Amino acid sequence: MRRIRPVLELVASSLIYSLIVMVIDLVAIFFFSRELNRIASSLSFVMLVEGGLGLIMGGAVVLYSPAVSKIGEVIFHFKPWSAKRQKAEEKHANSWIVTGVFLVFEALLISAL
Repeated sequence: MRRIRPVLELVASSLIYSLIVMVIDLVAIFFFSRELNRIASSLSFVMLVEGGLGLIMGGAVVLYSPAVSKIGEVIFHFKPWSAKRQKAEEKHANSWIVTGVFLVFEALLISAL
C-alpha cells in the first residue's frame, strides 16, 4: 500500500496538469483560429509537441550525469548537485515524464476523433 499511494498521487497530479495544459491550449487556439474544423487538428498538434517536450525535458533531468553537472558548475556557475538535490529533481522529472505521456496520449485521442 505504501508503494501504490505515491504512484497514484503522481498519476493524478500529472493528469490534472495535462488537462490544465489542454484547456489553456484550447483557449489559445480558439482565440487565434475561430474555424471549428481546424481547432481539433491544431490542438492535437500543439499537445503532441508539448508532450514530446515534456518527455525530453524529464528524460534530460533523469539522465543528468555528474560529468555534465561539473561542466554546468564550471561554465554556467550552477549550484553543485548533491544526492538530495538529485533525488528531488528526479521526482520533478517523473512528473514531467508522466504529464508528457498523458499529453501525447490525449493528442492521439483527439486526432482520432
